[in-house]
Amino acid sequence: MQSVFQLIESSTTLDLDGGNMGKPSGVIRVAMLDDHAVVRFGVAACIGAEPDIQVVGSYGSSREMIVGLRDAPADVLLVDYFLSPDEVDGVSLIRALVAKFPASRILIFSAHYDPAIVSLALRVGARGFVGKSQDLALVATSIRKVNSGKVFIDPDMAYRLVEIDVNPTLRPTLMPLAECDALRVEGVRLSVKESEVIRCFLAGLTVSEIARKFARSDKTISTQKWAAFRKLGVTSDAEFFKLKHHFGVY
Repeated sequence: MQSVFQLIESSTTLDLDGGNMGKPSGVIRVAMLDDHAVVRFGVAACIGAEPDIQVVGSYGSSREMIVGLRDAPADVLLVDYFLSPDEVDGVSLIRALVAKFPASRILIFSAHYDPAIVSLALRVGARGFVGKSQDLALVATSIRKVNSGKVFIDPDMAYRLVEIDVNPTLRPTLMPLAECDALRVEGVRLSVKESEVIRCFLAGLTVSEIARKFARSDKTISTQKWAAFRKLGVTSDAEFFKLKHHFGVY
């Protein structure tokens, strides 16, 4: 079973599709997904100025991207990890894109740049991760590397992931690939759906807003929320928010 570090290390020689056999070399087609128009336009202008990169799609919602990619396929999907409350995002979005567009490589571009999120994104199918606080020039570099079949993580984040991998005391939020359907918070294992609900709840969304976001019923969301609360040992919203500083995973 590969650790995240082994995944990154082995990817230096990994070719995901036989060297893109049958595909002409040259321009890398990129499709962007971000719910902030200013970010989309700014990044598109920056990477689009590169001679070997062509922005073939710029989308404000996951639905728009999925529809658009059918007519305008892309080699690399530059995707924000957290979108607006009514959007599918995070783990669910990565998995959907991997399933629907297996020939495209997913590169996450997010303001939420911590080892737990980076590790989870890689484990469910992303091939790289760039923080929005990093130099914008790094986006073009990461697009080229991900397109070549390798995994892109900047050296500092790679070091932090290795540190978590080799130090058992730092592992509570990470787990083997076989267990990537859940997260651990302070030693408590939450399912992906419970984790999604808790993350959205921390972001200030109501049960109804979370239900709309994930196309579930209010009752289902409430049940998942309270199931997570029981695992975390809290019995009220007030108790939960007192523990907010423990939830860097989200």
